[in-house]
Amino acid sequence: MVGMSFYAKTPAWNRGQAVESEFEALLKLRDPEARRATQQEQYDHIDFITSFGTFDVKALGRVSRSDDSTQDERRWLELNNVSGRVGWLLAEKLDYLAFEREDDFLIVKREDLKELAKSLCKFEYVDCPLDALYNLYQRRGRKDLLTVIRTDDMLVLDHRVWDKH
Repeated sequence: MVGMSFYAKTPAWNRGQAVESEFEALLKLRDPEARRATQQEQYDHIDFITSFGTFDVKALGRVSRSDDSTQDERRWLELNNVSGRVGWLLAEKLDYLAFEREDDFLIVKREDLKELAKSLCKFEYVDCPLDALYNLYQRRGRKDLLTVIRTDDMLVLDHRVWDKH
């Protein structure tokens, strides 16, 4: 979020802004009236407001916190954010998630993804992020609650693919 000064201007923030701009160009082709969310709307995990719903855009994930290379095989899902508040997977004002992939964006309904995660995840806590696939993980000293699924798991959902090119 732009209003989060400790995060703004970091490499991850800059990457997220670039991906949002790329998505916005594709979005405007489908809804010329679409707009970026206000700072207040961003607190509800919304990046864009459109005539067909609200969107949160997710950039490719890093392989690890110490490695800036990206991957699109696994996706972190946020149940609680770093402050312990509702994460984007449970954000009721959010309609769609747009996951960046190498050549496109995979778009799914947030509610459908939430139900998929409930069906896939064992809801057992693990201590290591490498073990977070279908389990719950909380970073040390933080109030977040996360799980990981495979990007391909989402392909069973009603989804759209928007090519980048």
